[in-house]
Amino acid sequence: MLRFCRAICLSKRHILMQVITAEALAMIQFNILGSAAFGGVFIEQVSSVGSRQSLTQSQIAWVIAVLFIGNLVGNVLSSLLNPRLGAVRVMQLCAPLVAGGWLALALGDTFWSLVCGRALNGLGIGLAFGPAIIHLGEIAAIEIRGLLSTLMLVNGCLGMLCMYLSGWLLGWRKACLVVGIVPMVLLFVVMSMMPRSAKWLISKGYPAQEAERSLRFYHGQSHDVTKELDEIRQSLGEKHKNDASLLEVLSLLKLRVYRVPILIVLGVYTFLSFSGGLVISSYAPVVFTEVGGFHSPYVGSILLSVVRLVFAVISSLIVERLQRGTLLMLNGAAGAGACLVAGAFFHYGAELAGLEWVSLVAVLCVVCSMSVGVAPMGIVLLSELVPNAVRAELGGLCLLYNGLTQFVVAYLFPLTASSLGMAGLFWFFSAVHVLMFCFAKLCVPESKGKSIEEIQRMFETGTGETDGAKTVEH
Repeated sequence: MLRFCRAICLSKRHILMQVITAEALAMIQFNILGSAAFGGVFIEQVSSVGSRQSLTQSQIAWVIAVLFIGNLVGNVLSSLLNPRLGAVRVMQLCAPLVAGGWLALALGDTFWSLVCGRALNGLGIGLAFGPAIIHLGEIAAIEIRGLLSTLMLVNGCLGMLCMYLSGWLLGWRKACLVVGIVPMVLLFVVMSMMPRSAKWLISKGYPAQEAERSLRFYHGQSHDVTKELDEIRQSLGEKHKNDASLLEVLSLLKLRVYRVPILIVLGVYTFLSFSGGLVISSYAPVVFTEVGGFHSPYVGSILLSVVRLVFAVISSLIVERLQRGTLLMLNGAAGAGACLVAGAFFHYGAELAGLEWVSLVAVLCVVCSMSVGVAPMGIVLLSELVPNAVRAELGGLCLLYNGLTQFVVAYLFPLTASSLGMAGLFWFFSAVHVLMFCFAKLCVPESKGKSIEEIQRMFETGTGETDGAKTVEH
């Protein structure tokens, strides 16, 4: 972190370009968590007495969940478009889609107009999120890659805070305009000025001169361009095909060097969706109605967002100091204990009347541990672990899986909470945290301080597939 600040103070242009690019890409995460928080605001306000929006419970559930359906479609399109257009062009394409979705939500009066706006919003962020993370991992310097990746999480927490605050003060319609329009304008303008990454350019057969210009733009004139270009070509393989189909890319998963890192990323996204921190953040007004202790559930929701933002900043400060697996294990241990306590409070609520602060602290601990553990690691490990030969295609498919699991959680949360009760739900989250701890201990490799090419070689070592990976047709 000190090295990062010193570089900025010395006006190193290439570091500044990386920071500006990371901040623009983080507007996608700003909208993702802002959209997630919209669900809690929308449910609370539309379901309240005196609401002018007449919707059934099933319709409300569909307005919330259709975001994730749009997300799934966007993830599929991302895997098709990113290899052909590159992340920079995909960002320019998605910005108007996301802004249009927010505008439709703000102005829509019917169920179908709300569904269409929400679906368009999900389509745009689903299309952009994977390429944004992959692009950031490709252009960031090794020393600050983790820090720049966690900038996305910090901005996501800002998006959630802005949605809860503006939803409370202005209502959900005006909140859509506050959260949705300006960030997308910023994304579009910045991406119009940035070059595509050298890794993408080389993998798609562009002239080496373009890749060299990109490397010097993001890493400075003194960067060893020749060495990095050689490493990129070596990691792609001697028979690399610039125009490989998605099926040809998927066929590479039979090799351990490609299969294992993808499975690790999918495991991290499984724990992100089912460990509880994400759903608590997204449905904060609903959760804090059950927790009590506040005259308005929005006060608790805003407090949660502020605390999550603070811990996201803490995560950005420690991500380059601690092992990736260590952060996940800390999340698993702290989250398991906090969920047990919260579940006990909900189960014995009558006997514990007057001790609402206990459940409040437990709920905040779940979200805080997620903010320094699985949430930033979902971004960091996707940017680090996916090998060069499959990055453009399979990054989107990893997020397709993430979107699918989040859709399941978003749609089933109201039903599960009513059938299992909040106590049973939190005890389930506790069990998932225990599994997360074991997964981090046994399966997550250390990628801190290594280039993408060095990380890829970690999975080749001792597998007998090094030569085969170099000659496979992609």
